[in-house]
Amino acid sequence: MSSAQFEVGQNADEAVKKHVARCKQVAFNVSACNRPKAEEAVCKIYSNAGLAPPRYFVWFDSPFHGSIAAVLLSKGTKSVYEQVVTKFKNQCSAKLWKLIEAKGATQWWTTVQNKLTPALKRSFSTIPQQTGQAVLASFVGHVGPGINTINLEQVWGQLAPPALLSKILYDLKYVLPAQYTDPAEEYDDRPLTAGVANSALAQLAYAGHGNLDADLPFYDITGSAGFTVPEMLPYFQLANFGSWWWPFQDVCIMIERPSRLSVDAEGQLHHSVGCALKYRDGWESFAWHGTFVPERFLQFAIKKDVTEIFYEPNVEIRRMMLEMYGLEAFIKDSGARKVQEDKCGALYRQEFGDNHEDIVIVHVINSTPEPDGSYNHYFLRVPPTTKTAREGIAWTFGMTADEYDPIKET
Repeated sequence: MSSAQFEVGQNADEAVKKHVARCKQVAFNVSACNRPKAEEAVCKIYSNAGLAPPRYFVWFDSPFHGSIAAVLLSKGTKSVYEQVVTKFKNQCSAKLWKLIEAKGATQWWTTVQNKLTPALKRSFSTIPQQTGQAVLASFVGHVGPGINTINLEQVWGQLAPPALLSKILYDLKYVLPAQYTDPAEEYDDRPLTAGVANSALAQLAYAGHGNLDADLPFYDITGSAGFTVPEMLPYFQLANFGSWWWPFQDVCIMIERPSRLSVDAEGQLHHSVGCALKYRDGWESFAWHGTFVPERFLQFAIKKDVTEIFYEPNVEIRRMMLEMYGLEAFIKDSGARKVQEDKCGALYRQEFGDNHEDIVIVHVINSTPEPDGSYNHYFLRVPPTTKTAREGIAWTFGMTADEYDPIKET
């Protein structure tokens, strides 16, 4: 499994660091898949799980299109994800635990697990989940923070033209006999609806992740310590040569690797000047520290033009722009009016019109001087209904204006 040797009782911090670094090289591989080797690995996985290997492989260039293809294919055959992934991995996990118990290394393994889990989270283990959010963002439009499937119910009309489903169905028909594709004929020449989109999102839970499989580092590190589970070797082969995959009876949907995959220091999809995730069919997602955003947000991040905040139609994106720009700079550059001032601070208001809520900011000066004699200034965004600085500051403490006593608070 691994060329690096790791002994039971060895310093776990250093071992985890080295293993994660090596696994990241596989996870962030953006070269094209070795399709024959990847298919060979899937066949071994099926066989190890006691199933006949797939007779057909259909390749797509992104999880976005793959998830929709899985919906169409599910009309003509059934998923075997439970057998080849869930149950099979449970059996392998039980076997690994027995090996560890037999050597009296359970405490060692618990320590390693506790260190490895957060290290993986900060590197690549959440990328499949984030990719699922990117698929949702593509369905509903990039809406900033708080994106969820409820957003699908708020989308009017078709989510994509009929050409999308027709093209995916054609790609399936090109490889598969009619018995697998005829049941999906009803989707031909139809637009992508919220119902199909919801089904595609559900299919993401029944996909393997290949080189992004977060289970593999655990088997990798135990394998280097001598606890080998040979049945998992095909999964490592698939990680080295493949990517996402959907296992069905007789058929497997395979996905090419992305051409770009970029995350921040916390493992969140992020790129400051371009797309964070891009696949070879052109599907891409723009993300700012894990929040999916439109491309125009990244242009704002570069230019920092205050007028773009006024023109931004999405309230959530506008809030992010405001945070990035800075409240003090916004007051200065936007022409916000000082509408009230009292002993608690000053209240500024910037009107937007067109049914968009005003931006209201309270400026407060800390009553306690710093060691050098200076006073810290704070700028806080408060609800648009705020009328006074006292009311605004009280709101930040969860109080009413009458309840707030700045002397006591100090």
